[in-house]
Parts: sequence; C-alpha cells; structure tokens
Amino acid sequence: MPSGDFDLETLLAPTRPDDFFLDHWEKQPLLVRRHDAGYYAGLLTTADVEEVIAFTRPRFADPAAFSAEKPREASYVKSQLADRPMPESARTPGIAELAGAYGRGKTVVIMSMQQRWRPIARLCRGLEAAFHCPVHANMYLTPPGAQGFDVHFDPHEVFVLQLEGSKTWRLYGAPRPLPLADDRLDVPRDRLGEPREVRLEAGDLFYMPRGFVHEAFTSEGHSLHLTIGINIHRWADVLHEAVDDLARRDERFRGSLPPGALGGDDVPEALEGRFRDLLAILARDGRAGEAILSLGDRFFGQLAPLPGSHLAPRPEPESIGPGTVLEKSPGAICRVVADGGWVTLEFPGGRVGGPIRIAQALRFVAGAGRFAVDDLPDGLGPSGKLVLARRLLGEGLLRVVDRAPASGPGK
Repeated sequence: MPSGDFDLETLLAPTRPDDFFLDHWEKQPLLVRRHDAGYYAGLLTTADVEEVIAFTRPRFADPAAFSAEKPREASYVKSQLADRPMPESARTPGIAELAGAYGRGKTVVIMSMQQRWRPIARLCRGLEAAFHCPVHANMYLTPPGAQGFDVHFDPHEVFVLQLEGSKTWRLYGAPRPLPLADDRLDVPRDRLGEPREVRLEAGDLFYMPRGFVHEAFTSEGHSLHLTIGINIHRWADVLHEAVDDLARRDERFRGSLPPGALGGDDVPEALEGRFRDLLAILARDGRAGEAILSLGDRFFGQLAPLPGSHLAPRPEPESIGPGTVLEKSPGAICRVVADGGWVTLEFPGGRVGGPIRIAQALRFVAGAGRFAVDDLPDGLGPSGKLVLARRLLGEGLLRVVDRAPASGPGK
C-alpha cells in the first residue's frame, strides 16, 4: 500500500513508467493485479461518496434517469460537468434519491471528481505534472448485477482504478485507432469481434488506450471505481497552432477561397496547387516552438491552485533568513518561459517574472522539492535570494516548513 499522494510511478507500480510508455502507451492495454484491496486507501470510499453528494451537490440533467421503472440492461444516473450549461429540468438530488436510483440497479456516475474531493484532486494534479495535459476523474458506483454504460470507446487515455468490490470488463479491439476528441463509435456490436474479459478486484489498475471499445458490469457484488482521463495533446493540435501562428504573420494564409470553390467534389487543380504551396510555406516558416508554447499557455492558464496555505497568514519578511526551509505548495506545477531579456516562472494561479539573469534561480525553484533559501543559485547573491524567496512566499507558490534543509533540489 502506498503512503502519501499518488503519482504516476505509484499508480503504475510495479510496472516502471519507462516500460509502460515503451510497451503500452497508445498501443496496448495494461492490467496490474495487486492482490491488495487497500492499495487505494485514502483515495475514496463508498462512505466518502455520500459526503461528495451532500456537500458538493452534483447536478443531473436527465430527470427521467430517476424514474421508478425497471432499468434497461445498461442504466445510469450521471451528473453533469460543473462548467456546462444546465437545462431548466436539471435537478440536484440528495443522498436518499440517489440511493433509491442505485437500489433500482442504476450506476451512479459523478463527473469531475477532481473538483469535488481533495485526494482525487491531488492525484489528478500529480498526473498533470507528468503528462502536461488536463486530467479528469469520474466516479462510478455500480450495484450488484448491473451495467452502467453500453459498449463504447473513449477519445482520451484511461486509467481504471478499482477502489472497492469487483467489476468485469469486456475489451474489444480499436476499430479507429487513436480517435480524435469528437469521434464516436460507429461499428455495430456484431462486427466488433470476440471480446477479452478482464475482472478487476479492489486495488487493481487497468489502462486502456483511447479508441479501445469496452463495456463493464458487476455480478454478485457492488463496484466503486474511478476512471482517470488523460486528455492528451495531439500532433494535429500542434499543427493547428502552427497554422494559426503563421496566419497572423503571413497574409497568404488569411486570403479567401475563390467564389464557388465549395460547389462540388471535383476540386480544381489550381486550388490543389495553392494548397500544396501553403503546405510548403508552413513546412518552411512554421514555428513548432511557438505552437507548443501556445498549447502550454492554454494548459498552464487553466490550472487552478489546489487548497493549501494560500489564505494563511504570511510569515513576516524579517523572519525569512538564509537557513529557512521552503517547499512548494501542493499541486504547484511550474514552468519557466524566457522571452528575450525577460524570464517568467508560471504556476497555478500566478506568475513571477524578472530579468533574464534570474532564470537559473527560477528553474531551480521549478524543479525543487524542499530547499533552504541559501540553496538558491549563487548568482543572485545573499540579498537577492531573500528577495526572491519572500516574493514566492507572498505569491503562495512556496511555504515554510520546519525541517532541516535538503541536500539537493529534487529531495
């Protein structure tokens, strides 16, 4: 059983991350059997689910899902994402009403658990630090002898964490390998082929690359599991950003199609030639670095700080000295971006910038765990180290700890 927060290494153990990316990532499923029902202890329990319902009040858009009729084979009540518009018919059921639907054989699905439960938020933030893309977590509580969703695939990478009970997964192939975000299954069930069956017990992990068709059901007991969705960035996204960047710099990409160009499926050779010319310009003048930086701007821009010590009283500046030991606040993913003579340290909820001469110090902080103020690079000088430490404490990126300084930045 792991202690403390989960990160990618703990989630995959005993599989090493390097082996996982070589043999499984975007290629083949991975099943990790642990024979340790308490492996995910502290992450979420059925009792915790009642607290999530009571105190975060998830909303459900489909009132018909709560009908007393006998459910069909695949049946669920599914909460909606908090940032999506809600129909007037949306409702916010309490524990008793959801328990009634659950008792009638319906799977209770609560979306965006990373916005509702601290341990799951920290798990997702740890994975965001590893993958540098948005990560979400959805919860599925399924009664005995039930199935939530019909056969489908996900357009994102999925880790299944079996928290309680057991569930059987039928895994088919991937009729559309590496689907786009808006792709949907359009292959009839009878053409999916013979499935592979995998039974997950509490403590197990199952990884499914996007595009693999699947369904899951319980038998004699209940199941509580999380699906962790890794919303990867595709090369197509990089090319889109590169075209967008080039269109701002080159008016040829901003020109219109000629009148009547969309009138049929016989594309004139002149349009084909123009298209190839623009592709050649993109290959020559497109800036991959700018495109990737733009994706990074979007990713880091949507990261919200996790609860920690942001509202706690700040230590008096005079109390921070060379021997003061600091650490980053929980979930503080950092990146350093240099632009000409200016450098910026970005983190959830804030940024700190300065002249390029402090770049080494900012990169040290971005990669550090726990460190003393005096461990900052010597290029700052004693007073510069104190100024930077006090500034980052004021921004909520760092906090003071009462432990001896570590020997290096990654300790």
